[in-house]
Amino acid sequence: MVASHDSVASPPAEAPAPAPPPWQSPAGTAPPETPAPPAQAVPDVAATIIAPGAAAAAAAAAAAAHDATALMPAWQPPPPAAPPAPPDAPVLGGPTPLRTGGAGRQAELTIESGPDAGHTHRAGDSALRLGRSPDNDLILRDPATSGHHARVERRGDQFWIVDLGSTNGTLVNGEPIQEKELNHGDRITVGQNAVHFSVLGG
Repeated sequence: MVASHDSVASPPAEAPAPAPPPWQSPAGTAPPETPAPPAQAVPDVAATIIAPGAAAAAAAAAAAAHDATALMPAWQPPPPAAPPAPPDAPVLGGPTPLRTGGAGRQAELTIESGPDAGHTHRAGDSALRLGRSPDNDLILRDPATSGHHARVERRGDQFWIVDLGSTNGTLVNGEPIQEKELNHGDRITVGQNAVHFSVLGG
């Protein structure tokens, strides 16, 4: 017979403990302590209470400061209106009234093109002053026209145009002039306005 050996099984050996993940501290070491936040001072409630009289005084002071900056000037009547223009005064861009008092020739200036196009003006015994200034006989709105640009005047039975030192000059039939005798049908350029000159009678 064969002798049997009863073998006693030994308990299995324990597996080594797994290593902790890198984000955890190793066993047996305590995590570093974070410092406690500094204690904030608690305000004294009594110091935040506003006395009833103080609130009214503060509101009155604020209202007084606002009223001091909100003053309005006293109402004054509007300035008096300008006196009406005399009935024979030329209207801006309108026809110049015909002056009587001489039996001489009359001339007509017709603005054919430019900012003041469509208006007709007459020249007679007195000189006709052209420009932007309100003291001219013929007031032009054209910004290229000088304040006192030119003058059309009669010398005997002939009409002449005289440039009054204008910035952009005066042209007759495309030629710059200082002073020139005008003939029926001449084309005058004053600023951006093209003017047709014609003699009306003798």
